[in-house]
Amino acid sequence: MKNKQLHRLIYFFGLSKLLIHFFTNTNYSFHRDEYLYLDQGNHLGLGFMEIPPLLPVISKIIGWLGSSVFATRLFPALIGMATIILAGMIVKNLGGKKWAVIFACGGLLLSPAMLGSNTLFQPVSFNQFFWFLSAYLLLQAIKTEQSRFWYLLGVSIGFGFLMKYSIVFYGLSIVIALLFTPQRKWLATKYPYFTLLIAMVIASPNLFWQYEHNWPVIHHMHELAESQLVHMNWGGFLLEQLQFHFAFSIIWMAGLVGLLSWERFKPYRFLGIGFLLTILLIGSLSGKAYYTIGAFTILFPIGGIVLEKLISKNTVRASLFLGMTILTIPILPYVLPVFKIDKMKSYCKFMDEKVGLEGPLIWENNQKYELPQDYADMFGWEELCERVAKFYHDLPKEKKEKCMIYGGNYGHAGAMNYYGKKYDLPEIYSFASSYVMWTKEDVDFDSQIMVEDSRQAATSSFFEKRILVDSIQNPFAREAGYIYFQEIPKVDVKEAWKNIVKEEKKEFNF
Repeated sequence: MKNKQLHRLIYFFGLSKLLIHFFTNTNYSFHRDEYLYLDQGNHLGLGFMEIPPLLPVISKIIGWLGSSVFATRLFPALIGMATIILAGMIVKNLGGKKWAVIFACGGLLLSPAMLGSNTLFQPVSFNQFFWFLSAYLLLQAIKTEQSRFWYLLGVSIGFGFLMKYSIVFYGLSIVIALLFTPQRKWLATKYPYFTLLIAMVIASPNLFWQYEHNWPVIHHMHELAESQLVHMNWGGFLLEQLQFHFAFSIIWMAGLVGLLSWERFKPYRFLGIGFLLTILLIGSLSGKAYYTIGAFTILFPIGGIVLEKLISKNTVRASLFLGMTILTIPILPYVLPVFKIDKMKSYCKFMDEKVGLEGPLIWENNQKYELPQDYADMFGWEELCERVAKFYHDLPKEKKEKCMIYGGNYGHAGAMNYYGKKYDLPEIYSFASSYVMWTKEDVDFDSQIMVEDSRQAATSSFFEKRILVDSIQNPFAREAGYIYFQEIPKVDVKEAWKNIVKEEKKEFNF
């Protein structure tokens, strides 16, 4: 196939990726995490409690575009398209032909892990792209021996760090892997150190911010370890690695074998070893299984070439790709919102009871539910705001003017801030996640609407009266969204609030 035709095929897969997300991205509303990230765009800075500062910059751009669901999810869809195009270009640069492109780009196009990642506006899809781009640039630096690729690698790692800190784990694994291959000779040159210097310069504003604020990232990781990572076990962790790309795992496995054993790929063997070390490192640190997804991507172009060489007949190639597609299609509704939510619930029940597929229904607390956790996290948020607004606007004017609205978690705070203009709500306060950074000390209030995700006691340390006034009724929502009203202060609540805010901020010098 001529270069022009090969390019057309690559761009066909890239455009197909974009169109898949265009037709599905608005079927469900925002995920709880998306509300947080969008709100962070209203408070730009050099760092945040849970993520570096780059994603909120994109959130700011999304704000200029109107912050609709479509505009928000356009960005992960675009980065997904870029991933597929880059994979195709790697195949071409390494001498792969038509079927290598089909395996590599088609596999990434229909991979459940990649479809899920590129559906939501979260750091994940951007992080995966920076891992992939960094692996490609290192491959090119060694293949061409051109210094510019080392410098570009430094830029990629630097911006990858500003998107998500986990790129450090991948970078460390690759460096260790280099030591096990003849390419360790590059570590005796100046280029890797220039790469590191460039990355450090780009990352330095956030590193300084972390230092100034007592390393919030460590605090965040400690919270994750206590609340979520505690459920990690090696069996489940490794099983998920095999399930990410489902039947298309054949492609990345072929790529791994090629990197580790084929003479043709010997100069790039460190990428295969680095992949294995990444799995080992993140698993040993009890990281979430999906933290490793970015390490798989570079294996797809290599795997495409391997399968193209191993299988000479086009009919067999086509049958293999079709078989992988047919086996994977039943999994796609779990990661891509193609069904209306009531139909999705029925689909999950059928697949659980008749096929025995319960894995996607296991949430981070290790319990099984009727829907995947990410889907449940997309329902009930606007309803919560509507119910809070109804109660708030039914208050007498003098009470409403001195009523604070408080969100117990970042989903509550983010959603109510997002819909606040529509429902004429005041600023929402919270101590959850990054909200502690910009919560005000001086607030004039003598009553409070408080939203929590669990039942609260009938008494309060600060108010004489606390009553449950409403909650989310949507049957598909993960959150109960209990709405409480507190009034008749027992103490000087304004002063008490100020002291609490100071104490919350004190640990991080906010």
